[in-house]
Order: sequence, then structure tokens, then C-alpha cells
Amino acid sequence: MAHTIDLTSLAVDLGMRYYEEQNLLFGRLSGYECAVLTQPEKKILMIHLSAKPASPEDSGMEQLLEEIRQAHPAVKAAVYENFTASLRISTAAEEQPQQLAGLLLKQIAGFAEKNRYQPCCSGCGKTKDVRRFLLGGDARMLCPACRVKAETDLTEQWQRRKFPHHSVWKGLVVVFLVLLIGATAWIGVYTSGHSATLVGVAMTVLCFLGYQYMAGRMKKGGVIGILLGLFATVFLCHNLCVAFELVVAIGQQQEITITGALLFIPTFLKDPTNREVYFLQLGLSLLAVVLASAPMLWMVHYSWHHKERLESLEEPAA
Repeated sequence: MAHTIDLTSLAVDLGMRYYEEQNLLFGRLSGYECAVLTQPEKKILMIHLSAKPASPEDSGMEQLLEEIRQAHPAVKAAVYENFTASLRISTAAEEQPQQLAGLLLKQIAGFAEKNRYQPCCSGCGKTKDVRRFLLGGDARMLCPACRVKAETDLTEQWQRRKFPHHSVWKGLVVVFLVLLIGATAWIGVYTSGHSATLVGVAMTVLCFLGYQYMAGRMKKGGVIGILLGLFATVFLCHNLCVAFELVVAIGQQQEITITGALLFIPTFLKDPTNREVYFLQLGLSLLAVVLASAPMLWMVHYSWHHKERLESLEEPAA
């Protein structure tokens, strides 16, 4: 028996809408929102109908589903929260699951209408402001409060998939190693007579990506720490490069070490021309880091404010 089930004919029979992409049938039957969904990998056909009895003690729906289970061995059924009837039809055990689904859905909806059950939210049983949504590949009737809760749960699931929790300490170690290697490369490139701007850009991107990969979703403290580390590293590298130039220039007249050159920088900056060049180069280096940080900060901001939205299955207004 083929387990690929086409719900098109069932949609026509029940007057419901067929969502081909999800292989989902969803619509109103006898005033109640119903859904039929196939799960070929599990070889089952799912049926849902949300209806709330007038009295919490009403067990009529449970009794009806028990009768259905006894009459049809291929069917398993249950009532959740006393207002969501859910049936599972085994397509491996039932030769004509679509026809059986249509008959059972009409039977349950007719029972609910006869006993004056109210259409309701499948999450809490609220009977007002209820709309159709697609949640995790399944159709649900949700009130505004349950919709917010469902979207919050989806966002948390997205966060866990996107940023699995690791170790903050591992993230800090990665950032430290990137800054150390970046500083070495910066000085090496600069002393060889080339601009080290691209080194600063690479160092910035690798710090953010490395921390996020090792530590998971970034928090504000991590962002501030990385930026401070980058600015401090750029400032240190810039001064070391200036000190190297001083060693080369002064070393022709007298012996001077890197440490002595670093200590000589304040005196060196008393000259207006030297000061202008010093701060111009430092400003350009910091600007490169800031520009490289912009897309990284946007990525972090997106991870903080991203919200998963439920797909609405409401019919468009005429």
C-alpha cells in the first residue's frame, strides 16, 4: 500500500482548505475549526478538533472517542485539556484512511454541535479572539495569549539551535589568542612597511565569531569586553609601532631600546606635527575596528531581538 496520501479530494468533500506545502487540511466544519495532517514517515493521519463543552465535567467527547477506538482498531484517540479531540489513524492498518478521516471528523463535529460545544483555543480553551496558526508543522487554534507563549517558545528553540551553550571561559581564551596573534601580525606587517588596517579588521571579525562559537549567545558584557580588548590592543600595537620607528630614527645617533622608546613617546608628542600624525594614524586604525565591528554588532543585536513568528492560516479578508 502506498503511504503518500493526497488530501485534495478530502478537502473538497469537507469544504476545507488544503495547504499543499504542509500537506495539511484546515478549515471549519459544523462551526468548529478542524485540521487533518499526514505524517508519511510515521505512517499516520492526524485529526484535530478544538471544542469546549459547556461543563468541565462533561465527558461526552471522551466516551465518543472510546466508541470510535473500539469500532476502528486503526484509530487511537484522546481528548487533551478537555477541549482538544485528537485522533491518529494508522495508514499501515487502514486501507482507506482518507475516507475514514472524513467520516470520523463529521461524526465528531456533529456530536460537538449537537451538544453545544464551543469552538475554542487549542492551548487554553478560550473561546474569543481565536485564530488559525501553523505551529511546528501542525495547525493550531490560538488566542492572543497562547500565540505569544508559542512564539516565545519557538524563539527559545531558535536560540538554542543557533547558539548552543558552550563555555564563556573558552570564548575568552579564544578572544585572547586572537588578540595575541593579531597584535603579533599587526606589528609584523607594520614593520615590514605595509598598512596593518586589514589585520585589525580580521582581528575584529575573528574575535566576535570565535567568542560566539565557543561561548554561545553573546551578552552585553561579552560585547563590551571584546570591544575594550580590541581598542586596547590597537592602542598598544600603534604605540609599539611608533616606538619601533623611534628606535630606528634615534638609534642612528644613540643607543635606545623599545622600552626607552615607549617612555619617550610623551616627549615625542609635544611636537604638533608629530602629534597630528600620531593621532591621525591611531584614529584610522580605531576607525577600521569600529567599521568591522558594525556588522558583528548587528549580528549580535539580531540574536537579541529576533522573534520567531507563527505562520497565520487566516483566510484573506474579502
